[in-house]
Amino acid sequence: MPTIYSVLDLSTAHLPEELRDDLNAEPGVIAHKLTYGWLMWVPTDPVEHAAETIDPMPAQVLAVQRYAHSLGCQYVLFDRDADVSAELPTWHQ
Repeated sequence: MPTIYSVLDLSTAHLPEELRDDLNAEPGVIAHKLTYGWLMWVPTDPVEHAAETIDPMPAQVLAVQRYAHSLGCQYVLFDRDADVSAELPTWHQ
């Protein structure tokens, strides 16, 4: 049986502009650049994963990873046209 993953579809408004440009360059972040956003991996324990990074992971990314994890998601698809969640802060796009 194939493995099936859950993906949280989330607006890029949940990333500050400096993170939207090169999310994969951030400490502890594993993400793939897409045409209109990013596909980011969510660790099984985001807090522990962030603590293991040499440089601090951006708090905004950790908040999104914790939120996605709480919903049972293994990935976050950041898309400029996706919905905004009232559970997370937003920045102007």
